[in-house]
Formats: sequence, C-alpha cells, structure tokens
Amino acid sequence: MRTILIPLLELGIVACLVLAGLLTGCTSRFNDPSEEVVFASELVPFEDLFALEDTLVLDPSVILGHMWFMDVDTDGSILVTDIQSDLANLFAPTGEHQMSFSMDTCYPSDSGHSLWASRFADDDRIILTTSEGAIVVFDRSGDCLAAKQKNATIASFCTRGDSIYAFRGPRINSTSIMDVHSLDLGSSREIVLEPPELPRLNSSYRGISGRDIACFSGSPWYKYHGDMDARAVYGNSRMAKARPDFFVKRDQDLPAGLGFREEREVMDVYPLLNGLYAVDEDIRMGVFSPIDESYRLENVTGRVVSGMSIVSNSSQFKAVSTTPYRTPKTAGNGYLYFLGEHVPMENGEVGNRALIRYRFIPPKAVND
Repeated sequence: MRTILIPLLELGIVACLVLAGLLTGCTSRFNDPSEEVVFASELVPFEDLFALEDTLVLDPSVILGHMWFMDVDTDGSILVTDIQSDLANLFAPTGEHQMSFSMDTCYPSDSGHSLWASRFADDDRIILTTSEGAIVVFDRSGDCLAAKQKNATIASFCTRGDSIYAFRGPRINSTSIMDVHSLDLGSSREIVLEPPELPRLNSSYRGISGRDIACFSGSPWYKYHGDMDARAVYGNSRMAKARPDFFVKRDQDLPAGLGFREEREVMDVYPLLNGLYAVDEDIRMGVFSPIDESYRLENVTGRVVSGMSIVSNSSQFKAVSTTPYRTPKTAGNGYLYFLGEHVPMENGEVGNRALIRYRFIPPKAVND
C-alpha cells in the first residue's frame, strides 16, 4: 500500500472519502485500498485552539468518589460514572445534582454490579454498562426502559440515531466486532471490523477507559493503538487520515512472552493512540501518549507527555495537533472538559473536583 502525505489544503475532496456509503445488516468492514491519503497535521499552541470558558463546581450535596467516565449532552448536562459508589450521577449544566442511576433499579443482581460506564442517548435516555456485561437503559426521570445481559464487558460505546454502537476490541487470534443494539435492546447485529495492524499490542492494552469509540453525524469511529488516526465504521475506513507531528509509527508488534513491566516499557517507546473523543458531531480528536519529551510544556510535570490531533470529518478546516496541559475528561458541543482541583466546602471538608471547560476555536477553513 502506498502512502501519500499531503497538506490538508491541497486535498479538494475529503468528505466523500470519509462519509460516503451506508451499511446495513451484518457486514464485514475490511478495505483493500491501493493508496492511503494522509494529512500533515500542523502543530499549534493549545491556546490557539481552545479558549478558557468557565469553571464548573458540581453540587457538593453528592460527593463523588472515583470519577471513572464522564459524558455531556447537547444542553451541557453532565453524566458522571462513579465506580466507587457504582452510581451514575446526572448534573445540570450549572452543576446542580438531578438524579442518581443504579444498575439494580433495572437489573437486580444477588452478586452486585460493577458499574463501568454511562452515556447519554438522544438526550432523553441514559445507558449504563457493567464489567459483568449488563446493559440497561433509563429515561431522564430514572425509570427503567430496558435491560439485557451480554457475555462480555461493554467497555466502550456510543449512540447514533436509534442505535447503540459497542466496540468489542480485539483479542489475539480473534475478530474485532462492533455490536449494534437498538435503544430498546430488542434487536442487535454485528459488524466485523478491519483488524488492527498490531494485534498483540491491542489485545494487551485498553488505553483511556471508554474512549475506543466515538459517534459522529456521519458514522461511528473507532481506534487502535499504534495507529495515527481513528477509523470510520461507515465509508472507507482507511482513507483521509491525519498524521500529527509527534506521531512515530511502531515498527513491530509487541513480542510474545513479556512480563507486565517489560511489556509496558516496550509499549511506551512509541506514541499510543489512547483515546478518541467527539468534540462535536463533526470533529474527532485523538489523544496520544506518551509522546517525545521535547513536546513537554513548561511547568507541566506529569509522568508522560500527551498530544492531541483534531480533525474535521467533513474537511471544514485543516487538521491540527497540539499538546495539552493534561488529558481531557470528556468533550462535546465544541468544548473540552478537564478535571480541576477539589473544591473546599463551607464546612471545611473536601468537595468534588471542579470541571474546567475550554471552548474549541476552529482553525482556518480549508477554502480560505
């Protein structure tokens, strides 16, 4: 396969490559293109792409434990998966607590549930999954609408239209599958996905929890470790990719037989595409770490350096990349949300962590 590396401004038709085609039924998503178009993703300062919008304090009447996963809806409401309490907590856009959702309400279990993730669906429904493979659907008032038991953890999922897309990541000598469920969990089908280039790496490491997949207006996208960009489920999944400046292609898969520490050391030699976020319905963002230390920002003292690559699925602007001061917790509606410090309460005790929100500033348009 031949790779063509070009600046985005020289590419005249991209949307048709990324968004073309619809898929129905149980279908294989393997592609065999003769060449791959790759955008040069310009590295720019974080403040050129994101402006500080505000800081949100979450209602201290509900103290959150481990904020494992977070989602936002189109109105700016916030859904926090707390795996310490095994509850999903719904907060208004201004931070007031509105509702707590428990798996036992929909799907009682004598052995209990280990909540894994919670997400909004069409803004009227809320979906919870567990590490034991259960999936439940609530309405916003807390009433149970549907429940189902699957055979494996639904670790990474998103919704598009009336469907739930759940990514069943690769295992050694197994196929990558996208499970597609109706919102009432009454029907489901499978999409066989293109396999990763590095199966052992991808079966050994999961990256940022819940961030293997993100849904956009044109298609769900999914990611593999070692790739320079995510892949679309619908359309040609290997065309029109962005290559950030800090990306270095891994020259081989993980060797077999390594211990945990050795495996981790080999993984960290090259950047890992650790997370995929939907900044909005058109803009995808990949988070890479660790990237080379030369990209470390002044006064950032974390163990690893992270980078972000930001691309418009429909080619609204040129691909760009940047280095943030920390990894975002979630994204949506044109904003990134970062976890801040714990906010002291009036009684002197420690409250919830603040949410720091940044607004995305689109780069120069393609045709300008």
